[in-house]
Amino acid sequence: MKRISILTDVLGPIMRGPSSSHTAASYAIGAFARASLGEQVRSAVVTFREGSSYAVCYHRQGSDLGFASGLLGWEMTDPRFRSALDLAPGCGLDITFGTAELQDDDHPNAVRLNLIGASGRQLEIMARSVGGGMFEITSLDGEPVHVRGPEPLPKHGDPPFCSAAEMTAWMGRTRIGAGEVGLMYETALLRLDASVVQAEMLKRCLVMRNAVQEGLRSAGDPMILLDRSAGSVYEAEAAGRVAIGGLHTRAAARAMAAMHTNCGMGMVCAAPTAGSAGALPGVLVTLSEEMGASDADIVRCMFAAGLIGAFIAERATFAAEVAGCQVEIGAATAMAAAAVVEFAHGTASQACDAAAVSLQNTMGSVCDLVQGVVEIPCHTRNAVGASSAFVVADLVLGGYRNPIPLDETIDAVLAVGKMMPEELRVTSRGGIAVAPSALAMRARR
Repeated sequence: MKRISILTDVLGPIMRGPSSSHTAASYAIGAFARASLGEQVRSAVVTFREGSSYAVCYHRQGSDLGFASGLLGWEMTDPRFRSALDLAPGCGLDITFGTAELQDDDHPNAVRLNLIGASGRQLEIMARSVGGGMFEITSLDGEPVHVRGPEPLPKHGDPPFCSAAEMTAWMGRTRIGAGEVGLMYETALLRLDASVVQAEMLKRCLVMRNAVQEGLRSAGDPMILLDRSAGSVYEAEAAGRVAIGGLHTRAAARAMAAMHTNCGMGMVCAAPTAGSAGALPGVLVTLSEEMGASDADIVRCMFAAGLIGAFIAERATFAAEVAGCQVEIGAATAMAAAAVVEFAHGTASQACDAAAVSLQNTMGSVCDLVQGVVEIPCHTRNAVGASSAFVVADLVLGGYRNPIPLDETIDAVLAVGKMMPEELRVTSRGGIAVAPSALAMRARR
């Protein structure tokens, strides 16, 4: 049992884009390393495993900025974040990055940090980014350890169940929604009052809403490869200049908008990762603005989505480096489908069925970032995911009986992911990432 927290491990962290695995986790590892050294860091050598996704993507995904900011002791929201590498020497930090064979760790996001402090003290840390902004420390100065973080909300209890099947047995004949069940799950795990847990969830809702609003603006922080288009799609739909339009198109535009904010290094909530931080906001803002959902309704829907994410994290992973896009945007789409079921007052079992059907339709999707950037095809995949969440929810609420339960579907997703070659898992060495047009694109930064 991993003791997955909805607020810490699934819907979070609240972070600066573009990548939870490569930006948020890198920052968290850097901050942990500085705290472990116990003094100001004067020198840092950061080494990634050769051929890994970290090695390929660390600069484009802002990993170098994350490590530097964490080692400098800054908050991730610090406006100096984008200039961390330029400012580091003036702040007394000499930081370098490289690749090598890391014999002690073959994880695709393994990293070694060799630090020297102001007093001359040295420290070597082996770490890995494990998805959704989370990290694991595997050794300190050669001694094996197991530290998982960050955990802003400590887990003082145990969840009442860890799978959809266990949830069904725990509920018995009770027919309640996944939102209420998710809230019960989280309060039991954190041993906090329900009002405190709901307030924490509302913070995440507000970040998601702001990310959508920011991304719909035509002006804003530039992305690396894409131009901002979410706002123009939204306006074209309103003016009747698209083929069909409707709620699904508007949800898609909102999802894409949140991703624009993410890739402009704006503030987003990983849901469950930064690369999939558009699908759920696109759905939730649509429910709020077009279906009359109150903040309390949205919080309830978020707990339904988070419950599905907890089941996925318990049995599988959110790291596309391990199992492809199906466990990032695929997971986000499944969570969003459960949120729609919850809004319609469906049962927890129906939310699980909707999530299972959604995963069955994204199974096998590869992570083929163009030029190692969370933009192409991530933005359109988030958009389509938000749109499809409504369709899948309607299928289940309308009477479709899902024959393959959620737990078995998650297991199949992980098995498929492990069959994928490394070229199709965030390394930008396969899929559309190697198409001639993709390779010829010019980056803005």
